[in-house]
Amino acid sequence: MKIYPFLIACSLAITTYTISNEAKAHWQFYKDKKSNFNDLNINWRDNIKYHSKRLKFDRNNKESLLGRALARGKVKNYRGALKDINKLIKMDSKYNNVAIRFRAWFYEGLGNYSEAIEDYSSLIENNEFLKESYSYRGFMKDLLHDQKGACSDWKIGGELGNQNALSAFENHCKRI
Repeated sequence: MKIYPFLIACSLAITTYTISNEAKAHWQFYKDKKSNFNDLNINWRDNIKYHSKRLKFDRNNKESLLGRALARGKVKNYRGALKDINKLIKMDSKYNNVAIRFRAWFYEGLGNYSEAIEDYSSLIENNEFLKESYSYRGFMKDLLHDQKGACSDWKIGGELGNQNALSAFENHCKRI
C-alpha cells in the first residue's frame, strides 16, 4: 500500500507537455501551466541514475520503472520513458491506469497523437482520470483537426470540472 502516495504524486506531476504551434486551444491550455516539481528543484537526471542503479539489482522493480519513466519524461526522453512504462504495463496490471496515463503523455511528447488518443480513450473506458482524459483527448483531436471530436471531449471535460477544457470549448466551439 506504500505505492499509492507515490502514484498519486506521479500522476500529479504530469503537467508539462510538448505542444505543437498549430493549435490555438493548446496554447491557451498550456500557457499558464508550470510544473510544481520544477519549483522544487528536482534533479531529474539524478533521479534517472538512482532508479537505473536500483534496476541493475532488480530488473523488475516496479517502483523504479515507474520513477525512471517519469524522470525520463521530465527530461523529454520519451522513447526511454515508453520503454520503461510499457515494461511496467506488461508486468503488473495494478499499475495500468497510472502507467497508461504516463504513456499518453509520452506519446504526446513524441507527436504520436493517435496513440495518445487511444490511451486517453482506454482511461475513459476504465473510468479513470476522466476530467483530464476527456480534456487531453480533446486537445489531441484538435491537433489532428478533428474539431467536432475535440469540442465533444472539451464539453464533457468542462462539465466534469476541467476549467481549461471548458475555456477551450467556450472559445473554439461556438460555431460547431
